[in-house]
Amino acid sequence: MKLKFLLTGASAMPEGKIVHSTSDTYGNILVVDYPRYRVLSFDSIYEQSGFYLEKPHAVVHEYIRIMMLVLGFMQPRHATLLGLGGGSLLRSLHHYLSHCDFHVVELRSKVYDIARDYFDIPDDERVWVSIEDAGLQIQSSKNASTDIIFADLYDAYHMSPVQAQKQFAQQCCRTLTKHGWLVINFHRLPEPGSAFFIALTEHFSTLLVCSGEFGNHILFAGKSTSVDYDGAPGKLKKMEKILNETFMPLFHRLKPVAI
Repeated sequence: MKLKFLLTGASAMPEGKIVHSTSDTYGNILVVDYPRYRVLSFDSIYEQSGFYLEKPHAVVHEYIRIMMLVLGFMQPRHATLLGLGGGSLLRSLHHYLSHCDFHVVELRSKVYDIARDYFDIPDDERVWVSIEDAGLQIQSSKNASTDIIFADLYDAYHMSPVQAQKQFAQQCCRTLTKHGWLVINFHRLPEPGSAFFIALTEHFSTLLVCSGEFGNHILFAGKSTSVDYDGAPGKLKKMEKILNETFMPLFHRLKPVAI
């Protein structure tokens, strides 16, 4: 999603105000404020994350709401988030899932520091943050150790290629519990005949996709052969009330992946 300002050195104009900037070996990191709205950007024309200052649990971006549709199929006890950004997904999940623990894997320590200091991410005994490469972390994870894996791995301009690799699909399947789900945010789905998709069909029984209005395609890969489609609307309507967000129209856009 494009920002409303032009970056010129250390200043932002005309609408956004940079309230914090830093850098690491991967590039620049900016926190930009608008009236009632805060943005994390990796020095590009795209928002990495958004945050309503007066409504911290609001789900700003459509693709985050789509990723959360998986909660219509499962109520997890443990969820793994690959990629933190400004913590939008973590904040909403933590608020809604009061009995779920979270393992967050973030490559850049400064991104975690900013999410903690500027984006009000939850910091309690239910949240464990690892500063680590997500691909390496999944390789070293224990078998059947998490119920859902949310993968949202992006730098300033590109998706991490690990999200579309055969080995990633295999390792995620191993890490998930027997009814677990892998949820991946893509800007463009991998080719149906790719090694990645072949691995998905070999290790997951259910493949669904929901495309957003802004170019995101969220892939849902479930290990179970039995998916409760009829029960999902009730769970999602409950989530709508608690988070004051709309999920059902997105649920109706879910469709099987064409292989």
